Amino acid sequence: MQIEVDRNHLFQGSYNQLMTRTVRELEGRIQVSFINEPGYDAGGLKREWFLVVSREIFNQNYCLFEKSSSGSTYQPNPKSYVNPDHLNYFKFIGRFIGKALV
Repeated sequence: MQIEVDRNHLFQGSYNQLMTRTVRELEGRIQVSFINEPGYDAGGLKREWFLVVSREIFNQNYCLFEKSSSGSTYQPNPKSYVNPDHLNYFKFIGRFIGKALV
């Protein structure tokens, strides 16, 4: 499975790429490339994509997660409903984590 995303729209681009794939496609290996950046994914681009998207998931602008009272972990934001796409984004995050674990 080939993923091609724009760094300037990484979260939304990754969302679009993973959410349009079938379950069968998601089972396969993944190769990542960044738009307008030459490079072959021998593992480094995929690793970077996982790192950068995993940070973006916790971006407070999406209202998906908030820091716990201790400040050392995150928990789902009970006000995530202010983001009209929050349920689809949580589904995307599940697919993303699933790909990270395979």
